[in-house]
Amino acid sequence: MKIFNSPYLVIVFFVLVFASCKNKLNINAPYKEVPTIYAVLNPQETLQMIRVNKVFLGEGDANAMAQVADSINYQAGDLLITLERFVNGVQAEATPTGNKQVITFRDSVIQASPGAFNTTQRVYVSTDKLHVTGQYVLKVKNIKTSAIFTARANALDSVKTGYTLFTPPYYPVDLATNPNPLDPNIFPDFSSPNVTYSPKFYPNEAAIYSMQIRLHFYDSLLDNSKIYRYVDYNFGNKYIKDLRTFNFGKVFAFDFKGKDFMSGIAYSLSQMGLSNNIKGRKMYKLQAFAFSSSQEYADYLQFTAPSLSIAQSKPIYSNFDNRDAMGIFTFRTRHSIYKEMASPFISDFGINPIMCKYHFYTADLSSPNWCF
Repeated sequence: MKIFNSPYLVIVFFVLVFASCKNKLNINAPYKEVPTIYAVLNPQETLQMIRVNKVFLGEGDANAMAQVADSINYQAGDLLITLERFVNGVQAEATPTGNKQVITFRDSVIQASPGAFNTTQRVYVSTDKLHVTGQYVLKVKNIKTSAIFTARANALDSVKTGYTLFTPPYYPVDLATNPNPLDPNIFPDFSSPNVTYSPKFYPNEAAIYSMQIRLHFYDSLLDNSKIYRYVDYNFGNKYIKDLRTFNFGKVFAFDFKGKDFMSGIAYSLSQMGLSNNIKGRKMYKLQAFAFSSSQEYADYLQFTAPSLSIAQSKPIYSNFDNRDAMGIFTFRTRHSIYKEMASPFISDFGINPIMCKYHFYTADLSSPNWCF
C-alpha cells in the first residue's frame, strides 16, 4: 500500500470534516455602498452637471437591470452634493460673485441617448459661476445612509491666446476696417482640397488638449423662415509632448487637408437627418474651440480606453478619497471664438460635388446644380 505523505491531504481532510458539520457557506461580504461619479466641471460653462449612479447588485441579467431606471439612479432627494473652495489650505469664496462659501447642486433629470443603460438619467446641476484658481472639494453625501464621498481638484483656466484662427478680428467683421476679403487670418478658408491647414494655439497649465471647428448654417424654409443649425469637425487629443516649436514659440498645431475637412463635414451632415424640403441652405460663420483638461482627466481617458491586449481586465479609475467611489472629479476648460468665413469657403459648399445633395447656396445666394 502506497502512503501519500502530503500536507494537501491533511487540508482536504479538515475541509471534509468541517463541511460535514456545517453545510451553509456565506460567500458574500457585507455590502458596501460604492457609487460611480462623473464630475468634470468647466468654469466657462453656465451650467455645471454631475452624474452619480448606483453600482447595483442583484440576481439575474445585469444588462436587463441596467435598463431599469431605479437600478442605476438614486431617488430624488437621496443625495446632497456640494462644492467648497480652498486657497493655500484656507476656505475661500466658492463663486466669484454672490459671496457663496458653498455651492449646492440640485436634482434634475435628462434623457440620454439609447444604449446599455436606461435613458432616464438623474443628474445634479448648478448655475453658479466657478473660479479658475484654487482647489475645489466635492462632497457627495447619501442622506439616507450617511455615507460621504469626497474628492478634490485644482481649478483650471481656459486657453487665452492663439495664433492662426484664434486671433482677432472676430465675427462679425467690419469690412470697412478689414478691406482684404482674402486674408486667411481674418476670413478662414479651408476650401482648397490638397492644402494642409494648421490652426494653432498656445498651451496653459493643462495636461491634455483638443480642438473643434463648428460651422454654423441655416435652412431657408419654403415659408421664408429660417432654422439655424451647426455641424462639427473634431480633432484628436494632444499632450505636452506634441507641442511644436515655431518662430513665435511653442504651440499646439492641428493639421488637416481641405478635402478631409469637407469629407468629415459631409459625413456629419449625413448623420443629422436633414430634410430637403427647403429653398436652400447657407453657411454663414465658423466657431473654433480650444479645450484643455487636467492630468486627472488624461488618466481617466487612458483607464477607460478600450483594451487592445488579450487581457481585457483593467483597473477601475478613481480619484476619490480612499477610492470610496468610482469615477472622477476634475476640470476641463473651453475657449471659443467666432470667425467670418471667406466667400470662396462658403461657396465651396454650394459647388463641391460631395455637398450637392444638401442644397447649400454659394456666398452670393446663387443656386448651383444641386443633385436630387
